[in-house]
Amino acid sequence: LRLIFQTAEPLEDIVAVFTDAAATEQIKTVNEDGSTLAVHDGYTMLDNPKSIDDNYPITPEQYGDDGAVTAEAVYGRVALLTLSQPSVEAVVEHNRADIDFLAVMTGTDL
Repeated sequence: LRLIFQTAEPLEDIVAVFTDAAATEQIKTVNEDGSTLAVHDGYTMLDNPKSIDDNYPITPEQYGDDGAVTAEAVYGRVALLTLSQPSVEAVVEHNRADIDFLAVMTGTDL
């Protein structure tokens, strides 16, 4: 899942939020009026690269019927992130760690 969004936050703060699997279990794309455009579930792994682009095209130039520019392009600061769903191996490893922890806490031999 590739995310590109306008932000003024430092990259470190953004990475801290998106590294938290609980915070990214469900990601909603929300319109300016608050309506939900899309919902993405289970994208809890923050991949590389993580970056900021201070000169990203927000809206392109607009042209009139005669080909003349009627509105200049707008550029702004965005964060660029890629999230993925955990692989089966990662889920199995997480489950093993949970089982091992429970075994130690309950005194169960595995």
